[in-house]
Amino acid sequence: MNRFQLIGLLVVFSVNASSAIAQDNATNLQTLWQQFYQQAGLLSPEQNLSQADINRYPKSLLLSSSQYPIFSQFHWQEIQQLWQIDDQCQQNQPLVTKAALQDAIEFELALCQKKSLANNWFDNKALLHPAGGSYADRYLTSLDKPHRELFLTQHRRQLTLANQEHPLHALLSELSPQGVDALLSGYRAYITEQSTLWLNNDSGWKAIGANQWQPLAHSMKLAIANNTAAICSFRYSNICLNVATPAPQLTRWILAFLALAIAFLITRNLYQRRQNAKERQFILQLLTHELRTPITSLGFTVEMFRDQFDELSDNTQQTVWRLMADHQRLAQLAETSKGYLSSQPEDQFQHQSAYLSDWLDHYLEKYSLDYTLNEDRELNLPYYWLGICLENLIENAQQHGKGNVDIDIHVDQVLRIQVSDQGEFPSIAQRWLTLVSPSMSKTNMGIGLVIVSRLMKQMGGKLICQRKPTRCILELPL
Repeated sequence: MNRFQLIGLLVVFSVNASSAIAQDNATNLQTLWQQFYQQAGLLSPEQNLSQADINRYPKSLLLSSSQYPIFSQFHWQEIQQLWQIDDQCQQNQPLVTKAALQDAIEFELALCQKKSLANNWFDNKALLHPAGGSYADRYLTSLDKPHRELFLTQHRRQLTLANQEHPLHALLSELSPQGVDALLSGYRAYITEQSTLWLNNDSGWKAIGANQWQPLAHSMKLAIANNTAAICSFRYSNICLNVATPAPQLTRWILAFLALAIAFLITRNLYQRRQNAKERQFILQLLTHELRTPITSLGFTVEMFRDQFDELSDNTQQTVWRLMADHQRLAQLAETSKGYLSSQPEDQFQHQSAYLSDWLDHYLEKYSLDYTLNEDRELNLPYYWLGICLENLIENAQQHGKGNVDIDIHVDQVLRIQVSDQGEFPSIAQRWLTLVSPSMSKTNMGIGLVIVSRLMKQMGGKLICQRKPTRCILELPL
């Protein structure tokens, strides 16, 4: 089992354990809440409102929505029309056919014209005014004190709960409009800002003071607060419930162990990667160092053949030329690798000064390829590694391209070397498929381009590949 599988098992174990604990806590909280609700209902209430008293008043007048325009039945233009009637004391709009709106227009005209409405007018019309509030609320504000008292004796039940003259206004003043809405909607409990607990049961509503219900909650190991609490294990109405005891120690230990295990495995993985990188670098340094001895010996042999070159046959001279070229390349590779393996970034890609035409003639001679160059300049570049990139592009073009291979070099602020042919460069999916399944291609197309891309990136440049036709471009800032 590797470290990634171990991390996965730790995560699954922790998640399952935490989920099981959370599920048990939620189940226990629901049970505790039901028990608390039943026992809190037996406490002495500060306020008590029977269900019969609540049912005496229309529910629509008790809800907070009674204070807002009734957009579910009337359009904004219709409500604006009522405002214009109240402002101008006349009806300028065409006669409307909606009966409820006609009643509101009749009501507004009567108010602005100081006309009294019959007592039975309020009994035969809708309770709520289209613009919000009840007709009784609005009519009451237009009456003087003697007429107000008479009107209230007959129509107090037609006021909204927000009106101070409503019989339940003082009793429910501590309970916010949201709390009244919650209890009317069927919620069994609500906590006010003053920490008063209102309970709703079949007998009516009860207000339990905090000095009574909080000790009960504490004895049952319940932490009860309003819904503004940040973390809640269980929510009901505007109530947030948590277990009053500290969080389970098992969960804490599991999370701590998991964090330490993951940190240990990540640290160990990073350490092993660093050690492996050091080992590989050491082996490469050792090989480079050891290669210098046979390369030096091979150099002496080459010099011996060079001294006797004129005495050799033509076939032998060709063999000696190849031997001399291979020796030169091995010597250059060893010297360049020594700099690349250096810990100093400036030594990794050693630069040499040379004219571009000399460097191109040297590398393209064996391929018998011509090139175009807009300007021949002497530049200080990492010619060895740049030559490796150029050779990879040429070999890819010759092996996988179509038609002639063209090489175009442009020198400006950036050195731009373009190798093109008349073929079609593989798509990203095809190149990934080649990398994943190298056996699909005998020449393993794409691996060389990965090497080129990495080398160019480390040298501060980039490799650009364009598809139709195939164009591979080396760009290196000067």
